[in-house]
Amino acid sequence: MKGYAERLADWAARLGATVHATRYGRPEARGEACAVRLVPPGVASARVLVAHGAGNDAVFPLLELFGALLASGAEVFSFDVDGHGGASTTVFAPDSVRTAIAAAADQAERGRPALPLHVVGHSLGGSLVLDALASGSLQRAVSAAILSSPVDVRIGARTVAGELRGFFRRDTLAQRRHYGWWGLVPAFGPVKRAAYPFRRVDDDGRAWSYVAAVQRLLAELDLEARAAFITHPTLLVYSDGDWIVPHVQGERLAARIPGAELLSLRGVSHYALPFHGLTIERVVRWIGQHQPAAA
Repeated sequence: MKGYAERLADWAARLGATVHATRYGRPEARGEACAVRLVPPGVASARVLVAHGAGNDAVFPLLELFGALLASGAEVFSFDVDGHGGASTTVFAPDSVRTAIAAAADQAERGRPALPLHVVGHSLGGSLVLDALASGSLQRAVSAAILSSPVDVRIGARTVAGELRGFFRRDTLAQRRHYGWWGLVPAFGPVKRAAYPFRRVDDDGRAWSYVAAVQRLLAELDLEARAAFITHPTLLVYSDGDWIVPHVQGERLAARIPGAELLSLRGVSHYALPFHGLTIERVVRWIGQHQPAAA
């Protein structure tokens, strides 16, 4: 059976793209982060930095989005957020993880031709992108697309049940062509933590304690109060079918980020939102709309 890296290379080859795996030091996070650079055929017109959600990694469940970005002529750089990734060695801490986006942007551009930089973040990754934009550490970015990213999160039995119902929708099950049936199942609680770890400096061994760690981080980010400092063109994609990050959080951010555009989806779960057809179509179009004229 082919390994993870080989299967990713085969997937990219079918699109005429190439995969370059890389590691870089994250001394702030006590280890190294792994990343993948996906290069489209021909000359790339843009570079897209992608930050995944809590409990996932640099690839899962983002292949559908990556394929559309490659088809549009964009180079993709996706990395393991601190504490994530089976091959990365970093640990998650609220203070150090706030530097992860800027560090990944540096790596995305190091030794590469200059290209307009766009940033896409899903869930926790998007919250970190918003923090980086508000703090001014990502000024070189041309635009941002934020996919169902929380300003606060509460997870209980009803939340899990609601998300599980969304798992059996057609667009979610169609992703098995990328991940297989078992690979399609996301990590939650203690499930699949060997494949999708969440290493933390304050790990107490309890299966769900990572939720509290994310809650503490979000409280520290205070994104609603700081959103007014974001001056980049920002697309927000939220769904009324998301049980983890309610649509109202997207509405509140859209009201605070100057000039932000909100795409509201119907019935799409938190897990499915980054590979939903309307999300992908709008993100690709958003990046194209905000390409500098010289590009």
